[in-house]
Amino acid sequence: MTQEDAPLPQPATTGKLQIAPRYLLILLLPVAVLTASETLLGTFGDTGLLLPGVELAPMAPLIELNGRYRFLAALVLFVAVTITLIAMFAFELYARHTKRSICYTLVGIVGVILVSLSFSTFEPAWMPASFESHALLGEDLFHTALGLGNLPGCSPGGALETACDGMGAFFAMKYLLNHVNILTSLAAAAVIAGMVLSLAEPVGMDRRSKTALISEATALQNAQESTQRYLYCAGVLLTTGMVLMLSWMKWPGAMIADADLRDAHDHVVSSVSMFRGVTYTVLILSFYMPVSLILKVRIEQFKQASESIGETELGRTLEGFDIRRIASMEAFKAILAIASPILASAIGSFADLSLFQ
Repeated sequence: MTQEDAPLPQPATTGKLQIAPRYLLILLLPVAVLTASETLLGTFGDTGLLLPGVELAPMAPLIELNGRYRFLAALVLFVAVTITLIAMFAFELYARHTKRSICYTLVGIVGVILVSLSFSTFEPAWMPASFESHALLGEDLFHTALGLGNLPGCSPGGALETACDGMGAFFAMKYLLNHVNILTSLAAAAVIAGMVLSLAEPVGMDRRSKTALISEATALQNAQESTQRYLYCAGVLLTTGMVLMLSWMKWPGAMIADADLRDAHDHVVSSVSMFRGVTYTVLILSFYMPVSLILKVRIEQFKQASESIGETELGRTLEGFDIRRIASMEAFKAILAIASPILASAIGSFADLSLFQ
């Protein structure tokens, strides 16, 4: 057997992955974005908007039911997506990572969940006492309009009779959203942590040999695929979350009898959703771009290390792995593609301000 006929070296078994604790600091970036966003909204937004004496349309009960069923449909879709993302992340974490890596990740996830829940289920002490998202759109309107809705569980003898306290469909909205917020926090933390875990490396990987170089190429390719996968997961979570948000934000406004007031309220809904959408887009960028840039640095280091191997042999050895595909510009194009619906919505909301000019 000649040297040319000798089999090419195969990638070494990489085994379990281990994340360096320093990379988990990236989890602080989306936490900072969320904190800054809610601080800005809670401090400078009108969290006490009141619309007293709003006259409801004659067909308000039917309009309320229409909005309620849209809300429930969006809720089911969102819950299905969040559970799927959480399950996918949990499986990958358990199957691919060391016990130490799992422990580090779970600690980081708990921190993200606690911060996100503090702005949805548990309100910080420095926030206005009544600050909830629906307070930005007229809390009295929500109570009046959704209070018309009849809930079988709230009727005398129903399972939720005591908890409802005569709030009607408004109770359904708050009750369901408070529970979904827990799933939202879990799914968001899973997507963010999944992206960061793309930076994990095989335990004991040695870059000094040719075989190790091949293993590193495999690891880099897997990391690139993982970042793209969790990027699209973040996009799906963002899109379905926005659908759910709009479904409850527009729920009571459609019942306003006065056309001018109804249109004005709808524009406020669009503006608030624009703010939320831009916040979520920045949040995705906050953890995606650092991971992308770190992988870009690793690719450059890999290319330098591979210079000791002939280009032809390296190409044959790494057949099936297109390492050059990992580039920061490609990553930026991907995130712009996902964020484009939200950005377009934001631009449209700015144009809508002409109503008041």
